[in-house]
Amino acid sequence: MKSMVCLCLLLGFLPSCATNPASKGHDFVLMSEKNELNLGKQLNAQYHQQLVLLDEKDPLAVYVNEIGQKIAKVADRPDLFYHFYVVDDATINAFALPGGYIYIHRGLLNYLNSEAELAAVLGHEIGHVTARHAVKRYTQVKAYQVGMTMASIFLPIQAVTGNLSNLLAATLISGYGREQELQADELALKYTPQAGYDPDAVAQLLNTLKRLEDLDKKEQKDVGNKVHEYHGAFASHPKTKQRIADVEAKEQRLHQQGFINHDRFLSMLDGYPYGDSAKDGAVVGQRFLHPNLHLQLSFPKRWVMKNTAQALTARVRKEKAYFKLSLQTLVKRQSPKEVLQDMFRKQTITYIKKDMILGHEAAHAHVEGHTPNMKGAAMDVTVWTLGEQAFVMTMWAKKDVFANYEKDFNSIGLSLKPFDAKTDQGIPRMALHLWKQGDSWQSLAKQSHDILGKFTAERLAVLNGMSLQQKPKQGDVIKIMK
Repeated sequence: MKSMVCLCLLLGFLPSCATNPASKGHDFVLMSEKNELNLGKQLNAQYHQQLVLLDEKDPLAVYVNEIGQKIAKVADRPDLFYHFYVVDDATINAFALPGGYIYIHRGLLNYLNSEAELAAVLGHEIGHVTARHAVKRYTQVKAYQVGMTMASIFLPIQAVTGNLSNLLAATLISGYGREQELQADELALKYTPQAGYDPDAVAQLLNTLKRLEDLDKKEQKDVGNKVHEYHGAFASHPKTKQRIADVEAKEQRLHQQGFINHDRFLSMLDGYPYGDSAKDGAVVGQRFLHPNLHLQLSFPKRWVMKNTAQALTARVRKEKAYFKLSLQTLVKRQSPKEVLQDMFRKQTITYIKKDMILGHEAAHAHVEGHTPNMKGAAMDVTVWTLGEQAFVMTMWAKKDVFANYEKDFNSIGLSLKPFDAKTDQGIPRMALHLWKQGDSWQSLAKQSHDILGKFTAERLAVLNGMSLQQKPKQGDVIKIMK
């Protein structure tokens, strides 16, 4: 220990044994509370530049702040100023920065079903703040840096510490370790009833996350993708089944009840986008809509689409035929043909023809070569430009089976047309529905024309905190898509 302290002093870190505000135990840490608060302020400014947030006066953001402040008042560090933000995207996640900056994504809010569940999420994230988990993580990162500095006797320091400055920020978003996540669950169970909410909401939240995890795996298997562990909310947390069992056991010992506020919470979601906002476009059934870019595409039934801020991608279910639509920023004025030739200098371009796409000059080519995920591919590529942006649409498969997919490729290409907000159905939005006799998740999915894809019925059930086999009571308010 003595040599470790000396080494820390040499590197500019002063270790200390501090009392943890939440557990009242003693923590070995390398950061004072003042530095913790300054770090949180600095990271918060960075995330405000990187994330798209709802305006603080937006009704949903105001509501989240209201519930968050209720939980913060009963938390173990009431002297902190807590700030709550809603990230305007479909990610199923929430995270906390040191010092009391709490972020929850709209995607996670959509899958909650009561004010009590919202309180449970915010209580969990506040628990990370009160227990100073970021400070503990910082200490682990610095200890790792110490090890790397010692290793640099044998290796150049740049080779072993390249991205460590980003490690802490990344882990704050993706989650903490097993012990810290379980402690945050316990603190949520402590704070939620103290603020007047039903503690059962913590287990209900975890059950919804487990259903989402299972549905995500089912969809990935159906597409033919490799199934990974769940990458949404609390991705690095302990196994969800274990967390549910632990929380339910603790809830039974509490013997407490409190506010749930199901209907009020659902009313706050009414009208908000289900997925990403219009700025990034949306997948609606077998269509892709991008109101801001004024375009839309349709895909044959066997295709599965995925939209991100970077690109629209798609593939034939369980087959190796692919699609990608992306935007590139041009550094100088170029024709579509020149853009295409620059992109495929190392590939074989068999022909290029000029075309018009959405009223803009375009170039179309057949290319043979390698893609990042396929050797010996044949590709149909279309490029069109608008100002400083180049739209690049690529469809590909292995060269020897390319002809099997040409009909699909042509169908997708010909479906490209302008989006008209007056006549075309827009992006899916949350709506409320009173469950009536004869309703089922399957019938509601059919009425929506499977707006959320092949597994719309399952997703509607999970969206309402249920399995496909469970049903609400007649007259209950539920969430659907419109």
